[in-house]
Amino acid sequence: FDVVVMNPPFGEWSAGFKKQSKELYPNSYCDILAAFVERGGELLHPGGRLGAITSRTCFFLSSYTKWREEVVLKAFEPKLLVDLGHGVMDEAMVEAAAYVFLKPHA
Repeated sequence: FDVVVMNPPFGEWSAGFKKQSKELYPNSYCDILAAFVERGGELLHPGGRLGAITSRTCFFLSSYTKWREEVVLKAFEPKLLVDLGHGVMDEAMVEAAAYVFLKPHA
């Protein structure tokens, strides 16, 4: 794909998939949204862009450190990050962020 745009689910994996998530997404098993972003990047052609609106916690909590280091900063080139705060996603009680990542050419 040239572009992947998403508003993925976020939170913990179901109990039945939690162990398998660590095997499939060793850099992103900390949260469903992190794995969605990683998988979206895998689907992109070099030069493609991923746009997402998600919880903002993935950019601050220590549990996402590996995801930020291995996915956000190594697999992508971050191009835009907007901290949107509360009240953006209808009734969801979450602080949101919107971002665009570029998948670099090899």
